[in-house]
Amino acid sequence: MAARSIRMLFRRSCSNAAPVSPPAGEVRKLGRWERLRTGRMGIWVKSLLHDYAEACKDIVTGAKERPGKAAFYISLLSGISVCSSKSPSLESFQCSFMEASESLLLLSPWTRSGKSDRHLQHLADLTNQGRLRYVNLMVFSLVYESPYDPDVALYAAQCSHLKPRWSEFPSRVLDVGFFGHWWLLRSNMEEFDMNEDEFAHLPEHMKTITFNDLHSEENERLFQEQYQPVVMPEEQEE
Repeated sequence: MAARSIRMLFRRSCSNAAPVSPPAGEVRKLGRWERLRTGRMGIWVKSLLHDYAEACKDIVTGAKERPGKAAFYISLLSGISVCSSKSPSLESFQCSFMEASESLLLLSPWTRSGKSDRHLQHLADLTNQGRLRYVNLMVFSLVYESPYDPDVALYAAQCSHLKPRWSEFPSRVLDVGFFGHWWLLRSNMEEFDMNEDEFAHLPEHMKTITFNDLHSEENERLFQEQYQPVVMPEEQEE
């Protein structure tokens, strides 16, 4: 009885909801795409496209009324798109790190910069320990230090209450990638061929060299004198 009553209710609902069937000749003309267009999905797609068209019209009207504001938003979106397309990847950081290491290895330990050497050694240690992390924030990328390797099963590494806080995150950032460059690595490698530790014990006024110290009349005079012939005194000639 229950199945019969359900069948009767289904037939009654179908008879109430179904539209008047067209002649047989017209049914054959209706294809699959026509049924989709006149169905629920087609009506929903039409309304969605209509809403988008109205929104585009409002955007064009607002841009004509306020061209300065529209130009600002277009420039902002264009800048975000360009920066997002040039955001460096993890492979880019690894290549930059290897190139910096090769440039530093070509120099002797007494010539290379201690600052550059310590920075690259720290990155190499974190890479070997599996503690180097990379994240892409669409506009720029970050390489930061993690306290543990992800495969470590220690309690301190798995407990959520012992993980570093977000307030400590800036101190764990190792490099910032923006517009195709890793800026902290680039900053640490600016003077990689000069050992600044050799000048650590000099007075402060001797550590700084200005343009006048390099290019002065006295330096020019001494530079020209080195090409002049040596004149021997008469006493030494005898």
